[in-house]
Amino acid sequence: MTSSADAPTFSWRFGARWEDIDTPDLSSNVAAPIGTGLEPPDTVGVRTAFSFRLPLEEAGIGPFFLEWDGTISHASGSSRTVVQPVGSGFDLTAGEPAGGSISLTTTTDLTGATAAGTIYFTDSSDDDAGIMAFAHSPAGNGNAVTQYATSGTRTGAAFLALVTRGTPSAAAYAAFADDRGLFFQALGDLQGSVVRSTVEQRANHFDQTLWLGAPLDLGNGWTITPRFGPTYRSTRQDTVFRTEVDIDESIVSGVAMPAIGYQETVKLSADYYGVVSGLSAETPVAENVRFQINFSAGVAHYRARLDNRATAIFPEADISLSSGKQRRSGGTFLADVSAALILSSHESLSVKFEAGTSFLADVPVYRSGTLETDDTQSYYLAVGLVHRF
Repeated sequence: MTSSADAPTFSWRFGARWEDIDTPDLSSNVAAPIGTGLEPPDTVGVRTAFSFRLPLEEAGIGPFFLEWDGTISHASGSSRTVVQPVGSGFDLTAGEPAGGSISLTTTTDLTGATAAGTIYFTDSSDDDAGIMAFAHSPAGNGNAVTQYATSGTRTGAAFLALVTRGTPSAAAYAAFADDRGLFFQALGDLQGSVVRSTVEQRANHFDQTLWLGAPLDLGNGWTITPRFGPTYRSTRQDTVFRTEVDIDESIVSGVAMPAIGYQETVKLSADYYGVVSGLSAETPVAENVRFQINFSAGVAHYRARLDNRATAIFPEADISLSSGKQRRSGGTFLADVSAALILSSHESLSVKFEAGTSFLADVPVYRSGTLETDDTQSYYLAVGLVHRF
């Protein structure tokens, strides 16, 4: 059998990846008595790895080689919840809204259902908006009215919606928002209206390392390979939190109600430049089967970035509440451990089954509006091909 130290070798591996990702608690930015009930999502995905080893001239302790290792990973996850309001009213607040007043009323009796509302709003630039509306549905299952109106200002907008049914039932909804925050209020028969919340996470990683190493035959069946080289790693993580009120409109007449709510997008990224040293050990365990373990550790300098943007979800346009950028840099530690079985039934081609874990001490996280770092660990299972030229 030809040794991989004697000939150029190409390896390709593909598998699943599990990621331990810190989920920003963005739902805490929204105040609602009914809550959101979101759980952090499980983040899983795929991992593709390539490596190419090129033997060099022999020197003293044995043949040296150069090896390039590259890995591309993607993981994602999401969590969703739907909450039914309890009682005859609730409020939803995001940011620090100010400058508005809302008055809502609903009544039902033998003659039918009535809803009315008034909203007056002054935005952060002192521009005003006001809406008044009234709706009535006579008693009877076929009678219903659904209506809404919006009024824009220089930095925000006001919203008012009324729903009446001859069953009878009545509900009224109002909201205003500008660059300071969002305030939403609901009153009346809210059965059918729900608050939907979602958090979605996506993470992408790209790693590459250039190794200089030399295999050493210990004479007892084991071959160890010390190696050393520069490494570059990058991480990109996006988190999107969205919570919105889905207003239950009449199914008989009227218009479809737009969603009102809050959305925040957090983009975290980091680049790592460092050096690593490692050791591989390999031994035959059966005919045409070899067992391999790999360990590496190193230090790196990182540069982390945060970009986040919060918006109020409003009819016809999203209103920007806040946006910001932050930067952070420093030194960090990284390590990788893996084990593999290599099955060689062909002179130049082998099948490789591998499991491993990666640790990174400083990964950017978003907590309480601040860019921080924390350690993270990922796990993977992979199968691939090893070809010796």
